[in-house]
Amino acid sequence: MSTPIRKIFSDTIIYTAGSVFNRLLPFLLLPIYTYYFKPADYGVFSLVYSFWFFAAVFYLYGMETSFQKFFIEAKSIDEKKSIFSSTLILIFFTSVLFSLIIYILADNIALTITGDKPNGYLIRLLAIILVIDALYRFPMILINSEQRSKLYSSLNAIAVVINVASNVILIVFLKYGIEAIFYSYLVSYSFLFIASFIFSAKYFAFKMDIAQAKFLLKTAHLFLYYGLFLISMDLIDRFILEYFQGTAEVGIYSACYRIGIVMNLVITGFKVAWTPFFLNLKEEEGNKEIFSKIFTYFCYGGLIVFLTFSLFADDLVKINVAGYTLLNQNYWGGLFIIPYILMAYLFSGLYLNLTVASFLQNKIKYLIISSGFGCISNIAFNLILIPGLGMLGAAISTMLSYMLMFLILYALSQKIFRISYQWNLILKALVLTCILYAINIYLQNFASLNYIAKFIIEIFSVILLYLVLLGNKTAELLKTYVKSQP
Repeated sequence: MSTPIRKIFSDTIIYTAGSVFNRLLPFLLLPIYTYYFKPADYGVFSLVYSFWFFAAVFYLYGMETSFQKFFIEAKSIDEKKSIFSSTLILIFFTSVLFSLIIYILADNIALTITGDKPNGYLIRLLAIILVIDALYRFPMILINSEQRSKLYSSLNAIAVVINVASNVILIVFLKYGIEAIFYSYLVSYSFLFIASFIFSAKYFAFKMDIAQAKFLLKTAHLFLYYGLFLISMDLIDRFILEYFQGTAEVGIYSACYRIGIVMNLVITGFKVAWTPFFLNLKEEEGNKEIFSKIFTYFCYGGLIVFLTFSLFADDLVKINVAGYTLLNQNYWGGLFIIPYILMAYLFSGLYLNLTVASFLQNKIKYLIISSGFGCISNIAFNLILIPGLGMLGAAISTMLSYMLMFLILYALSQKIFRISYQWNLILKALVLTCILYAINIYLQNFASLNYIAKFIIEIFSVILLYLVLLGNKTAELLKTYVKSQP
């Protein structure tokens, strides 16, 4: 393995470990949420949570990606300092302004997204959180841009521990309602901002370079459209589902959707490592071959995760520990959507791999075109499928729109930055995965086959797929990773 591939593998492991803490938060708290909150209450939380992510796009207005790109490319400490200071100050003032507007309009926003004006107190609480949410991201991006993966993951892990502890105290012991979830985020994000700012303070000065800010904004607005399309694809199905099926259906769908977080963990860890990785390889000779190999390994890993959790998710969520299951039985009716969500996440990860062409060739418009098409198709699929299929229609819509988005970006990217991907190997891996999945689904219909026999077959299927795809490579990479550690 070449050094760059070992680097992305090493950083992805560390970032994924950090993401396990960060992204597993909703997963770890599902037993508590689904035990103490009714589906309708959890549905309200999911709708407000979705509004949060949609609003956050405007709070950041593309500055995350713009900041990281130019911070990495900056040639001097003074230039990096100007970029960081100008960005953070600008984000602070605009975030406060946006939050004042949301705070004033809270009751009307609550009525629009949840159908109930008294939920305005959640929107007012969210208005405060959004300021901290916007601010903490930039010191963390700075740490990531310097490829300080261990520090980045450690801070995330501590923040999640704080969040989980706050949730348990407020919900289990103090008997708070769903507002406890938002109070917990406020506490953990405040910690994350303070801690990350301490480690990045050498780049900050209480001075905003107006020219620098304008330059960053010039590029940022393109990423705003891109971010809006992506976040809409992730969230719009909740609102359409609520319109046709009600908040209880949204609650069940959102809870089961989170089971697919395992695939998202891999993608998130890879995403955090990927952008600074390929930007630093811009002038590297043979970078296309490196990107091609990484794409193949990503496909292998994603298919293994898909098969594993498609087969075992149903059993895992029903394991009873001290009277708690991962999902309360009131939510089990939505477990059938998990394979579709896992595949949707896989396509989003494949799409992420392709963004290298748009960044390196300064063709951000290709990201906007592909994500815009994905967003429009997602809305259309949801409107067509949800009335008749309910949450299944929402899951299928998400999968199809990510698949189309990937195909469009692939076609566009190959025109400007052609990479010879190993499609023959990837296709063989896909066929093997489909065969193993189909066999297991078929065997579930045999009543004569007991649970232990089915479990053994599932285990054998996953191990076989792993050994065929990644057995030798994982051993080699782990060996080199261990040797590289001090």
